[in-house]
Amino acid sequence: MISERVSYEQLLGISGCLALALFAHLSALPIWVFGIVGACGLIRLSLARRGRSAPSRGVVVAVALIAVPLLFIRFHTFNGLVAGTALLSVTAGLKLLETKTQRDIYIITLIVYFVSLAALLEGDSFWLLAYLIGVCWLTTATLLRLTSSGSVPGWRRSLRYGGWVLLQALPLALVFWLLFPRFATPLWHIPSDAQSAASGLSDTMSPGDIDELALSDEVAFRARFDGATPPSGERYWRGPVLDVFDGHTWSHSPTLQSRGPALQPQGPPYRYTVMMEPHQHRWIFMLDWPSSWSLPRAALNSDYTLMQADPLARPVDVIGTSYTKVQSAEPLSANMRRRDTRLPRDQNPRTAQLARELREAHADDLEYLQAVLSMFTQQPFFYTLKPPKLAHDSVDEFLFDTRRGFCGHYASAFAALARAAGIPARVVTGYHGGTLNPYGDYWMLRQSDAHAWTEVWIEGRGWVRMDPTAAIAPQRVERGLTDAALGPEESFASSRQMNARWLSNLRLRFDAVKEIWRERILDFDQDSQRKLLEMMKIPEPDGQKLVMVLAGAMALVLAWLTWQVRRELAPQPKDVTARAYARLCAKLSAAGIPRVPHEGAEAYALRVARLRPDLGTRVTALCRQYSFLRYAPPSPSVTSGQFQTAVRAFRPKASMK
Repeated sequence: MISERVSYEQLLGISGCLALALFAHLSALPIWVFGIVGACGLIRLSLARRGRSAPSRGVVVAVALIAVPLLFIRFHTFNGLVAGTALLSVTAGLKLLETKTQRDIYIITLIVYFVSLAALLEGDSFWLLAYLIGVCWLTTATLLRLTSSGSVPGWRRSLRYGGWVLLQALPLALVFWLLFPRFATPLWHIPSDAQSAASGLSDTMSPGDIDELALSDEVAFRARFDGATPPSGERYWRGPVLDVFDGHTWSHSPTLQSRGPALQPQGPPYRYTVMMEPHQHRWIFMLDWPSSWSLPRAALNSDYTLMQADPLARPVDVIGTSYTKVQSAEPLSANMRRRDTRLPRDQNPRTAQLARELREAHADDLEYLQAVLSMFTQQPFFYTLKPPKLAHDSVDEFLFDTRRGFCGHYASAFAALARAAGIPARVVTGYHGGTLNPYGDYWMLRQSDAHAWTEVWIEGRGWVRMDPTAAIAPQRVERGLTDAALGPEESFASSRQMNARWLSNLRLRFDAVKEIWRERILDFDQDSQRKLLEMMKIPEPDGQKLVMVLAGAMALVLAWLTWQVRRELAPQPKDVTARAYARLCAKLSAAGIPRVPHEGAEAYALRVARLRPDLGTRVTALCRQYSFLRYAPPSPSVTSGQFQTAVRAFRPKASMK
């Protein structure tokens, strides 16, 4: 009944479902929202445990007068996904506090479903969806226990029936997902604030920045090659180019209006697809050097970095073509030469002196640069993930004092030495190498694959990539950071995990599932629907035909659901043995001896034998066979088929009296 008062067990069950639904919003809602809802739930459960009813309406109104203004102060509105979810959560807590009847619990159950849906709009994770399906399953099972007209069913039975209800709804959900008309972009979740995007490289670099990223296993992007894959030494993924140096930090200057020198491809092209994760910047990581791309609003800047108009707020796939080897016969513009040879005065004086000494011995630019690389190789420089801190004159301290560093230290020092000799140079940041996922046939570039290298201008050849890290730690370039030979004292958070092959394979499998989820579900858009209609052999598919197919599919699914419900509500037919016994009773009733409703088979046979001795032996044998088939263990001595045959052959005559 709707007016039936709730018990402590019922309140505890629905409170648990609400808590699980709110847990999915842990990172989005203010912590005090959870505090208000939790306090309301604990107060109501405490009262119910002691057999007391809900607090007075005045208490509920007082809590509402505190919570609702706090929400408005925090969000300045009740519209929007996060603000609306916060208001809905507080409403659920207030409703829980005043719950008196089962009708109140039904309302909370409905709120739990809406809160779960809001979490699905905030995030697009496959694991989040699986978690929320589990929450809805448990909530449905709890609702079934509340609506039972008889004795309360056990949890196992309720969960089994709740799962069956969700499975019956799956075809309808699938039809809506595939055929409901979509916008031009995938409609999976409402885009969140771009500031919540993943961290990664920025447009500045100081010694020590990239080695902090090396501690992260977070995926920056994925790449799938169409055909040949470039060797490890050529898999440089280009990001921000840093051309301004203040003696300690490299930064990116405003892009020059003039274009960069034209590049002449050398070697084979590589075609690939980059699956970018969201970040707070406008650049797209492409294989050095990009020649074509599929983003209509993206373009190369003068530093050959692919840039789009707005920050990357959502995942995006970019189909591109790159040449890993290029050259340029054009001269470098005066503006670029001036920018890429500028060094701060009165900083790093020992570096400037070293450059003058090396330049006197090596007049040719390439010979000078090779001499710098040889210095890194021959002198006691060390590659380490835990370099010492550097002060104002960072290049001087690195080259002459610490001599320990990561790729950023070597790229910074190499570019500074090149500029000190009058050679245009700049630092390029991006990613290098990657991990092949054999379960999805794509490369994973993690934050730990972040890398910095140098580009120098050589007349007649153009910009030439030179990676000083390859001179001091070639294993970092050839095999990647996670396989590099680091010192025994140098490890990072995931080193032991990466050494466990089974755990690494498990992580790769999970990532492959995540990528399939993104490609097949999250990126399902208008174009995907058009291709689906083409696969269904529908000529010239358009929106009108899509709606017609949707209507037809919905009609079929709803007809199937109606048939399922009618079959469940229909009375279950008796088994064949019971039907045969009912036929026997009908024959005896026609002969003038009807069975009394409360009369068992053996008692009925005794009464028939007393009233009709001529039928006693036959009826007694048939009733004993029925009792044996109904209540005794199965036996080959008598079967249900034999009993049915005997009943069909039994034809009692009516009494002569």
